Amino acid sequence: MSPPIDELRALAEQGNAEDQYQLGRRYELAVPQDYREAVRWYRSAAMQRHAGAFYRLCALSDIGRGVPQDYEEALRWCRLAADQGHGRAMFTIGFHYQYAHGVPRDLIQAHQWYNLAGANGYHAATKWRDRLAADMTRTQIAQAQFLARNWKPNSREPAAGPP
Repeated sequence: MSPPIDELRALAEQGNAEDQYQLGRRYELAVPQDYREAVRWYRSAAMQRHAGAFYRLCALSDIGRGVPQDYEEALRWCRLAADQGHGRAMFTIGFHYQYAHGVPRDLIQAHQWYNLAGANGYHAATKWRDRLAADMTRTQIAQAQFLARNWKPNSREPAAGPP
């Protein structure tokens, strides 16, 4: 059983990124939900490069909960999570490329990110990659595979928010 929210808040206020992330999750999943408070705690954890906090900020920006809906902002947060090997963030980036959310539609990029997501533990992404490949040429698939093989995380440090 997880600690009461007041106890978790006291821990989070001490500055531990995991406690801040967990408090954000608690606010996000609470009844009633408090997305603004969740965002506040995720941002605190993100300042300490917490991959899960980066991803939750991506997800909330993507759907406009606690912050205005903004695909470009969502992608910035997702890329920070992806740089730490967060498979679900990689999948989300691929989805954005496939459906032109905040970026031009690019099947090669989508395939690359789905491939990376699958390789980083988000196994559902491989089904998305394989379905997408049916609409791609062999050359496009080869380009996507090359990009995935040669992808390197960006090591930028975030300031107060995504770059």
